[in-house]
Amino acid sequence: MLKRKFAVPEQSVYSSARPFPHAVMKDIWSEEKLDEVRDAVENNTNWDGEKSFYGSVGKRWCSTWWKLPRPVVDMIQVASQPPFLRMLEKMTGETGLIPDPYLKGGGIHSTAGDGFLKMHADFNWHGEMQLYRRLNLLVYLNRDWDENWGGNLDLARRDASGNLNVEASVYPHFNTTVVFTTDDTSFHGQPDPMTLPEGVARNSIALYYYVAEKPQSLGERRSGTDYRNLAGSKLNRRNPN
Repeated sequence: MLKRKFAVPEQSVYSSARPFPHAVMKDIWSEEKLDEVRDAVENNTNWDGEKSFYGSVGKRWCSTWWKLPRPVVDMIQVASQPPFLRMLEKMTGETGLIPDPYLKGGGIHSTAGDGFLKMHADFNWHGEMQLYRRLNLLVYLNRDWDENWGGNLDLARRDASGNLNVEASVYPHFNTTVVFTTDDTSFHGQPDPMTLPEGVARNSIALYYYVAEKPQSLGERRSGTDYRNLAGSKLNRRNPN
């Protein structure tokens, strides 16, 4: 499913990326195989649920193995095997990466209409595996994406005043793969409502990788998502904006 040859950023390039270590890789997956994944996701009707709260609206997800279409399962298996893990470790400098057989928070993501996902730092502790979350991997499946629709993934850093400053932005074009190191300050999201035509959705595969030893950049174990607005204030039911 992966191309035989593709460019992998050097560790020094990955580590020095702003606002936090990340890489954006183009066309690393076989176009034919990824088209099969794209078709399967676009035609999927068996979702685990759809989010509708202050942090996210219109985002459907499926992380249940028996519900996932076969092409998606095949892709996840490739991304969970030693050759792919070694590639990630070489690029990021992380060691001992462990894929998640539970697909907690991962699998298929699909957001339609005026959906959004507010800026956030992800949970850092996987209770079932007793491991620390370390890398996020997103593979976008959207052909002919019009950037006027929005849907860009924003990466932000907190400044001295606590504000979130967006320093990188990635549109969800087909066969774009984003990898980034996740910790308590790796704020990211798609915070602005999209303007998608009827029948169009922002589709992706999301996979997360874990480590056994606690990274120095993590604080206390956290199983919930830390949602923020661009002023750096926490979002919750009492403060949804």
